[in-house]
Amino acid sequence: MIRMLSRFTALAASLCITIAGTASLQAQETRQQGAPESVSAKAIAEQLGAKLQPRADDELHVGASFTAMLEQPEKFTALGLKPMHAGARVTVARIAPDKVKIEADEMDPSPTSTSGTLKLDSKGALIAAR
Repeated sequence: MIRMLSRFTALAASLCITIAGTASLQAQETRQQGAPESVSAKAIAEQLGAKLQPRADDELHVGASFTAMLEQPEKFTALGLKPMHAGARVTVARIAPDKVKIEADEMDPSPTSTSGTLKLDSKGALIAAR
């Protein structure tokens, strides 16, 4: 009986160590993929050439979004997005740790819209679409 309990204890301990090691490996893989720890909404807006609308928190968490107004269209198109005019409404949503969905629409000179998904590097900078 004692021998069976000691084997069971050893088996349970090795199982716990295996589970802990697997969780640690998964965390390392996530970090290795280049997902940034924190992303600044203001920094993303600046990279897009847009002026950020007032918001309480600068942190852009997964699932959060913000709205901005396009001021420098050349920065917007340099990221591989369809050309838009100054004044276009830009909405940015962080859809994954390393991805943001960008949508823009304008009414003048004619109604048009565009959208795209861009990746974030490990420092939170947008990577241009190819």
